Amino acid sequence: MSIIGSRELIRDINEKTILKTIFLEKQIDRASLARKTGLSSATVTKIVSILIQKDLVVELGESDSTGGRKPILLCVNKDYGNILGVKVGVGYLYIMITNLNGDVLSKSRLDYGEEADPVKITNIIKNYVDEQNKNSLVGIAIAVSGTVDPKKGIVLDSFLLNWKNVKLASLIKHVLKAPVYLINDVDSFTIAHLWKGKLVNYKNALVLTLGTGIGGSIVIGGELYTGNGGAGEFGHMTLIDKGNTCSCGSQGCLESEAGFDALATNIYEKTKSLTLKEAYRNYRNLETSQIDFLKLALKEDENTFKTVFDEYSYIVGIAIKNLINIYAPECILIGGEALEFSDYFLEKSIKFAKAAAFGNLGERVTFEIDNLGTDAWILGGIYKVVQEEMFYIEV
Repeated sequence: MSIIGSRELIRDINEKTILKTIFLEKQIDRASLARKTGLSSATVTKIVSILIQKDLVVELGESDSTGGRKPILLCVNKDYGNILGVKVGVGYLYIMITNLNGDVLSKSRLDYGEEADPVKITNIIKNYVDEQNKNSLVGIAIAVSGTVDPKKGIVLDSFLLNWKNVKLASLIKHVLKAPVYLINDVDSFTIAHLWKGKLVNYKNALVLTLGTGIGGSIVIGGELYTGNGGAGEFGHMTLIDKGNTCSCGSQGCLESEAGFDALATNIYEKTKSLTLKEAYRNYRNLETSQIDFLKLALKEDENTFKTVFDEYSYIVGIAIKNLINIYAPECILIGGEALEFSDYFLEKSIKFAKAAAFGNLGERVTFEIDNLGTDAWILGGIYKVVQEEMFYIEV
C-alpha cells in the first residue's frame, strides 16, 4: 500500500472510531473523545469538524463544567438517514422504520397470506416504504428464520417459509436502491438484547425463543457466536426417538415436539370440544392462526389446555437442562410468542431445568425474560446496518 493510501486508511479508521465512540456514548465532548479513543486533541477536533460538515454529528450545547470553559457535547445526528427493518414471519411481515438511534418512526404488521412468495413480499415492503418513509434510507435489515448467507444475501434454508436458496437481498435492493443486510431472525433478536435489552451486562449467554418455530443463539465474550453459519439451532436438537416429523426432515426435534403446531395438534387429539376440533380442521398454517387456536383452547377447554402445557413445560425443561449442561452459561434469555402463555409453563420449565442440571450448574444460571417484545426481532438487524454502514472499514 502506498504512503498516501496508508494515510487515507488511517484517517478513515480514526473517523470511524470517533463516530462509533460518539454513537455508543450518546453524548460526549471533544476532550472526553480524545481520552476514550487515545487520539490527540488536534486530531479529534479536526475529524469532528469533518463529521459535522458531513451532517453525521451535531453539537448539542454546553455541558456542566468542573472549571474553565464549558465543554460542548456532541452526538450522532439521528436524522442523518433512516433504516428499514423487516421480519419475515409465517404469513406476515413485521416492518419498522427507525432513525440512526433505533428510535421507531413507524411500524406495522402486514399479512401476505399462506405462500411466502419473495416477489410479493418485496412489493409489500416497497409499498410500505413509499407510504411511510420521509428520509433517505441508510440501509435495510431483513430478518428471516433459518440459515442465511449474509455476504451473498441468500436465504439458504428456511423450513418455516419453505424457502431454499432465495436471493432475497438482491430482490429488495433492486426496488429500494439501498444496501440490504440479511440476518437470521434469532440472531437479530439477540443483537437487539446486546444493544438495548436484557443481555447488556452478560458476557456468556444463550437465547431460546419459543413459538411457531423454536430458535436459539449463543453469546460468547459479549458477541454473537455464529460458528460456521447456523450456530444455535436449538430447535433441531433431537429430544424424542422416532418422534414427530420435523419441518427439517428429522424426527423428534424440539421444534416438532414443542412448536405451536405440535401444541395445537396435541390439543386437537385430546379435547372433546367440537368447537375446538372444527377450529383445528379449518385453521390455516399461519402463526396468527396457531396463536388464535391456542387462545380459543384456553377459553373452550381449559383442562385440556393445561394438560398439554404441562407436557410442554416438561419438554422445554429438558431442552433447557441440556443447554445448561453443554454450555454452562451465565444467563439464558427466553423470548418468543409462547411467552403469551408463560403462566402455564415457564416457571415449571425453569424449575425442572435447574433441578435436573448437572451438579450446581442450574443454580448458577440467571434466567431473563424478553422485555423488548416484537421489536427485538428487527432492532438487532437495524443495529447491524448502523455498524456496517457507519462504522465498518474495508481494508
